[in-house]
Amino acid sequence: MVHVSSKSSAKGQVKSISLPCRSHPTTVRIEQELNTAKTAAAVAASKPSAETICSGLSQLAELYKCLDDLLNLSATRVLVSGDQNTKWVEELVEESVNLLDVCGSIRDMVTQYKEHARDLQCVLRRRKTDLGCEKSVIGYNCFRKKMKKDVKLLVGSLKQVENMIASGGSVVIGSDNHQLAAVTKAVIGVGETTVSVFESLLLFFSTPVSKPNRWSIVVSKLMHKGIVACEDQQEHAIVNEFESVVDELLQMLCKNESSTQQEKMQIAKCRLETLETQLECMETGLECMFRQLIRTRATLLNIMSL
Repeated sequence: MVHVSSKSSAKGQVKSISLPCRSHPTTVRIEQELNTAKTAAAVAASKPSAETICSGLSQLAELYKCLDDLLNLSATRVLVSGDQNTKWVEELVEESVNLLDVCGSIRDMVTQYKEHARDLQCVLRRRKTDLGCEKSVIGYNCFRKKMKKDVKLLVGSLKQVENMIASGGSVVIGSDNHQLAAVTKAVIGVGETTVSVFESLLLFFSTPVSKPNRWSIVVSKLMHKGIVACEDQQEHAIVNEFESVVDELLQMLCKNESSTQQEKMQIAKCRLETLETQLECMETGLECMFRQLIRTRATLLNIMSL
């Protein structure tokens, strides 16, 4: 599998993949799915949102189903299992393990995010004890700090996968066997698209804010008796929709009760419910991807055993 430049993806420039061999319907199908998945990945990179990322994950899962069908063709298995391709297949297995680890970690991160969203909904319902509110905010603050560190590590892991993709398959691509070259290009395209979608998701969750110490300010105000109102801040940096929802909620929790504030609380509840639904969509997409990656790894291991 090979890397597709994230810069070109961010600009929405998607190149069509043209596989040299179209003798089998599966080859045509994976070409179509690959182009569709690349388009979805480009949109997610240029316009990151819960909707575009969920769409990218969905298209990616369909792409892996096609890849698995292609690799399970008897003709493909014979081509790829040749002694001259042993090293390449071993690299693909290692690459699949790394992608599995990254996918599992992102899935766990999204699950934790969803749990915090639910916890904040409980805070809104209770809204009577400052202690419960304080614990929830502190817990979310710690999660955000840890998540941003984890995101950096995961992005680093994806960069390693990119390097593996870029270096792998070069010998096979240079082969005069057009069928083998077609399979190799398909595998490479799937790998680069996977990295692109995962990177978009990670960068979306780690979108920087203009004031790094904002959370500590909110937490410290909540910890004082007779909670004082937080100042409304006009952010100049781009903040993702998740951060925006929770940031607005935390500031409201710092303010005194009023009829206007109650109306805002109701709006916050609706936004949190929407947030939870979006996170569940991502969680489902990542779980589906995790299962597909396991199947692909099993297929590659079977090819190695031939």
